[in-house]
Amino acid sequence: MKSDWIDLGPLSEFPAEEPVLRKDGAGRRFACVLRGGEVHALDDRCPHQGYPLSEGALRGGVLTCAWHNWKFEIASGACTFGGEPVRRYATRIDGGRVLLNRAVDTGAEVRRLVAGLREAVLRDDPARALREGLRLGALGLHRMETGLGSLHLAFEVLAKDGAERAEYGFDHGLALLSDLCAWVERGWVPAEEAFVVAAHAIGEASARLGPRGKGAGKATASSPLARIADFELDEPAKVSEALAAERRDEAEARMRELVEVRGAAGARRALLPFVAQHLHDYGHGAIFLAKALELAERFSSAADEVLAASTVQLAWATADTSLPPFTATRAALARLAELPLPGLEADAEPARPAAASAAPLDPAERAAFEAEVLAGERQAVEATVRWLARGAGPLALLGAIGHAAAVRVARFDSAWEQRLDAEVGVLDVTHAVTFAEAAAALGREALPREAAQLAVLAAGFVGKLRNADAAAPPAPPAPHAPPSSPSSIARAPGGTLREAAEARDVGAALAIARALDAGGRRRAFAELAPFAAFDAAVRPIFTAHAVKMLEALQRLDSSDPQPDGAYLEALLTYLVPVRRELHVRRIAAVARKFMADGRPPEGLY
Repeated sequence: MKSDWIDLGPLSEFPAEEPVLRKDGAGRRFACVLRGGEVHALDDRCPHQGYPLSEGALRGGVLTCAWHNWKFEIASGACTFGGEPVRRYATRIDGGRVLLNRAVDTGAEVRRLVAGLREAVLRDDPARALREGLRLGALGLHRMETGLGSLHLAFEVLAKDGAERAEYGFDHGLALLSDLCAWVERGWVPAEEAFVVAAHAIGEASARLGPRGKGAGKATASSPLARIADFELDEPAKVSEALAAERRDEAEARMRELVEVRGAAGARRALLPFVAQHLHDYGHGAIFLAKALELAERFSSAADEVLAASTVQLAWATADTSLPPFTATRAALARLAELPLPGLEADAEPARPAAASAAPLDPAERAAFEAEVLAGERQAVEATVRWLARGAGPLALLGAIGHAAAVRVARFDSAWEQRLDAEVGVLDVTHAVTFAEAAAALGREALPREAAQLAVLAAGFVGKLRNADAAAPPAPPAPHAPPSSPSSIARAPGGTLREAAEARDVGAALAIARALDAGGRRRAFAELAPFAAFDAAVRPIFTAHAVKMLEALQRLDSSDPQPDGAYLEALLTYLVPVRRELHVRRIAAVARKFMADGRPPEGLY
């Protein structure tokens, strides 16, 4: 670090125990205090909102900002009340004059700001986290080509910190972070607002928590995990074995080793066989793994933490399809195991992933298949196995299943959300969409049999949710007369699609959507992104689902060789209505009923 000393004036002009303002030739301001024969210099701008610290009061070596009572130790810059610390500058007295070094030790400053950012997330203080992130970006160390601009390093810290402290592994906050980073890179939402949303979602879930398990999963010479010295990288099945046995520490340690040597590709290969066995945690096993892989690719320095967190989440997950209601799905998977699939010999793995052998369905075949998927679990899984046996590509089937899932969301009976005896809401149905999209994303790099298993799981999931449908399909709303021909602009006589969403006018939003052509529908997802991220919900868990749902539906739409309006209509049906985020009466009613009869609440199956 090169020095940059400037002269602040004679020592005689610095009164003892009293803050004074000094400026350099460029207008930079310093709050200076003479105490104990030393001049202490701090940035004059309070790190909270920029009010001058030089107008504050000094007591016992602590300088207090007059506006909001934030307090700073002049000897270190540490904040003892308020939020982040203030930058401190080196000084010396030479020949009766006070000199100040304006140079910044970049390494030390990065460490200080990263620590401050992590502390802000720990306390669920997104405003402070953003300020520290912006200061980190102002150091100019980021790579502009990433698309996240000056906040790239701050987003990366958020990913690493959130994954490290996620108590039960990868969670909704981290999944939200993955999608919001993609939206910032596309120009859909501003980076600063996206960072605030992600920081709050991660901070709320892990507020005041230290690193998960106080270092569990990190092998050291003194820990039992250090004994895993014979880790065999050619046997990723050992990770699945540890997961199945709920040996979480072992699974996490093995995953860290694997990421270190083979990167995210090695993690994918180790976890896909496990994820393809069952529907885990209502689909979150696959959904979170897909998001973790995206984060690991975007932030390589956080890959070990992110993928370790995904492994831990899977170790805690419930295998839903092992439960009694999913008998048909289990039978279909057993039948699938007996079938020879294209590209997969009975006792050998193929050299190419499932994406290389994706045979498409023609429109009539696809419509017939989707009808069976929507008819119920048994029909859905039997049809999936039948089409796979005929040589249909798993990814083509997953595309059709994703479309059927969107149709299911649009059919959701909102009466479920009014009932006090049932814990059913539209979020239950949205998981069928996000699972189908995640299964397709994972399936592109999966082995054919794994992709086929994911297709069966996705189909069974969509079929299983049939009871969520309204008795009759909703009638097309007509608050506005649509134009005589499809439009590429999301606008109607009553306003734009986003305006309709912000007004919570489902009928107007659907009318506008139904008047759009394919290009207009694709652009509509970008138009609605700020609403989904910033306005649709208050609680982070609901924001995470809004963002996750929009992203999944737009991906399904963009990859569909036969796109129609189902994806956008599903999004509007879910996103636009005002929904209870804390159903107090239902919570109380379900608890009372359980204490009275000991039985679970009503559900979809």
